[in-house]
Amino acid sequence: MVEKLAQFTDIRCCLIVGGLSTKIQEVALRSMPDIVVATPGRIIDHLRNSLSVGLEDLAVVILDEADRLLELGFSAEIQELIRMCPKRRQTMLFSATMTEEIDELVKLSLNKPVRLEADPSLKRPATLTEEVVRIRRARESNQEAVLLALCLKTFKRSVIIFSGTKQSAHRLKIIFGLSGMKAAELHGNLTQAQRLEALELFKKKEVDFLIATDVAARGIDIVGVQTVINFACPRDVKTYLHRVGRTARAGREGYAVTFVTDDDRCLLKAIAKKAGSQLKSRIVAEKPVAECARLIEQLEGQISIIIREERVEREARKAEMEIAKAENMIAHKDEIYSRPKRTWFATEREKKLLAAAAKESLDHGKSTSGVISAKKAEDLRLKEKRRREHEKNLPRKKRRRLEAQREMLEDEDDEKTKENDRGKQPMKGQSLVDAAYRKAKSLKAASKRAPGA
Repeated sequence: MVEKLAQFTDIRCCLIVGGLSTKIQEVALRSMPDIVVATPGRIIDHLRNSLSVGLEDLAVVILDEADRLLELGFSAEIQELIRMCPKRRQTMLFSATMTEEIDELVKLSLNKPVRLEADPSLKRPATLTEEVVRIRRARESNQEAVLLALCLKTFKRSVIIFSGTKQSAHRLKIIFGLSGMKAAELHGNLTQAQRLEALELFKKKEVDFLIATDVAARGIDIVGVQTVINFACPRDVKTYLHRVGRTARAGREGYAVTFVTDDDRCLLKAIAKKAGSQLKSRIVAEKPVAECARLIEQLEGQISIIIREERVEREARKAEMEIAKAENMIAHKDEIYSRPKRTWFATEREKKLLAAAAKESLDHGKSTSGVISAKKAEDLRLKEKRRREHEKNLPRKKRRRLEAQREMLEDEDDEKTKENDRGKQPMKGQSLVDAAYRKAKSLKAASKRAPGA
């Protein structure tokens, strides 16, 4: 969008996000662009690990979707990025929903801030028509059929469909494709290049339906979106507002249709109460739903075959990538090992803690037993920092002994994680390779403790 706005000016801009080539991005940053659009993690990576890349000439910092940036996983990165910025700068925060939590980010990054509010945070445009499709418990198995009937008969162009999971979004995309409907998918299982391609197809009207998770709920401005369908009911009012905000933009008319099961009724009431919306009820005729249900039932065999073939293809592609990586490491061994190790402002343990807390934030309202809170994640991060500082002052032998013990614990954690990912029970015994590995580790630790080590 920035490139389109600046196409008739001398302003140069570049995009710095994960999933794309770091080398190309390094070249773009060294050319001193006027505007850099970046995700926090990737720009920090370049600032720490790329030569001749810095923020010395930075004049303005813009934090878009400020409430999103406060979520764990983004919060620590934003704090680090703000710390690396020069003090003499202008900082602006933008968000569709300005919550109390934003005060934390304001205190961190702004000096004598001025607040500007365009519209009340829960107000939606008058040109937006909001409807609800009730899915009774007896018809929950036909929810896909109801969606297919709606898209075949009523909403046929420029439709964004929000699904609850990546697997569900992919399955819907397959169903739409087999039903002769042009659709693209957008979710976390895709690479950055695949996501950009899906968005481009939808923008150019080459596909009529974009089936997405909440990845597409924020920060995406696509002209002419006629309908938003919440196939999976949003978790809260804020998510609902971001989803329906993809349509009825800039004075245009738009529809927002939400599927509501019996389990979602309380959430629906909360949305209607807090957002003050006038929700209309839409009834889908039984006949087209029954026809679509029969069609999906006939397609189940093909759907299973496609998913199975994709899984095999994905595994084969992964194996090819591993082989290519190994060959590359052998062919360019000297060059690879001569490169300085990439650094990060947090340890692996801290990153795991932040990821666990981010998962808790994402699954808010579900069971969170065993998942740490935001406060605990921050406390543990500070505790880890103090521990590292304390270890620096220990005698060399004691420090090596602690490092060896920590490495063994991390190896055990990695093994448990791999076993859980494979969905297998932990082995009762241990292989000769495992025994030899552990023996070598213990001998290494013992040799470090020996006198004169």
